[in-house]
Amino acid sequence: MDKEAIKGLLILLAVGLALALLAIVGTEDGWHKLGCVARATVHGIALSNIRSVCL
Repeated sequence: MDKEAIKGLLILLAVGLALALLAIVGTEDGWHKLGCVARATVHGIALSNIRSVCL
């Protein structure tokens, strides 16, 4: 990969991370839900079931 492609990828990742953080901070009880998703992922809950587990 050339330097421009790497820069573009890093910019996209940074924007995605910023949007995710704003969504977590801007919602009610966002940090609790983020912790729930992290624990569910670590314990092997299927991604399709995380929404039902963490709501």
